Amino acid sequence: MLIAILLFVFIIGICIGSFLNVVVLRALCNESIISPPSKCPKCEHKLYWWHNIPILSYVILRGKCGFCGEKISVQYPVVEFLTGLMFVLAILKYGTTWDTLFAWIIGSLFIVIAATDWKEKVVFDVHTYALIAVGIVYAVVVTALNVYLSYKLLGGWNFSTEWLIGNSVTNSLLGLILGFVILEVVARLGYLFAGTRAFGEGDSLIAAGLGAVFGWKSLLLALVLSLIIQAIITLPVFIRKEIINRNWMTVISLTAFIVYTIAFIMAQQLGWLSNKIAYAASAIVLAVIGIFTCREILIGIKNPENRTYLPFGPAMILAGFVILLL
Repeated sequence: MLIAILLFVFIIGICIGSFLNVVVLRALCNESIISPPSKCPKCEHKLYWWHNIPILSYVILRGKCGFCGEKISVQYPVVEFLTGLMFVLAILKYGTTWDTLFAWIIGSLFIVIAATDWKEKVVFDVHTYALIAVGIVYAVVVTALNVYLSYKLLGGWNFSTEWLIGNSVTNSLLGLILGFVILEVVARLGYLFAGTRAFGEGDSLIAAGLGAVFGWKSLLLALVLSLIIQAIITLPVFIRKEIINRNWMTVISLTAFIVYTIAFIMAQQLGWLSNKIAYAASAIVLAVIGIFTCREILIGIKNPENRTYLPFGPAMILAGFVILLL
């Protein structure tokens, strides 16, 4: 029975994923999601119903348009599969509750925002505003249910300063404000070092959406996770570009910093730095290497041709998925 339910949920999820593909591509093309009917972007021939079966149509058509033979983007089956997987993971975690419905909606918005940002480095306000709205609505529902259950089970509701500060609505609103402010401050610091924003304006709205959905405490965790994810994604691209540009000092200093950091952590775990003098000396060396590395990187990014830009939105969305589903 469980397998049958999960299979049904997965099928519903990939169907929703097919619709999310429409939302993503129509937004990028500035078209309505209602009309015109689905068509090939190259030959503009109207698609038949069996061309729109999630995942299966891509396999049957071998990744090509059935009319002109134009290659179909792998985005279609990937988004459909990921949406189906997200639906399954959500119901496994939250069960048949209202939480699952909200998780499906939030996860779907996550996928749309990440897809447009990754594909064209564009974040649409309508998608982030929808995420913020869903987060606030969920907080209102949770708060209202808590008040109702308090009346029903305890015969009353204890309104206090502690409740006012700690309830879901306040938590959501604080997360919204904090998320936007943190990203805006960090983004504007980019003007000091590189003469441009460190992040796009859409990233600030994504952070506001994460704050509205998860509250301010989990927002901070999401931002830390997103920085780690972004570093993992960006570092190989950055190093490769520095090697191509023959910026050997940056490559050497960054490699030395990574190696020394790993060695420092391992030595700490093995107890080799139990002596305070040894620990302080090692920490000072690490700080010096880190400062020198940051100096080399900042010198490099002042030249627009040397900048390595990857959208930050997908990293924040992936961090949001970690918190939402795991």
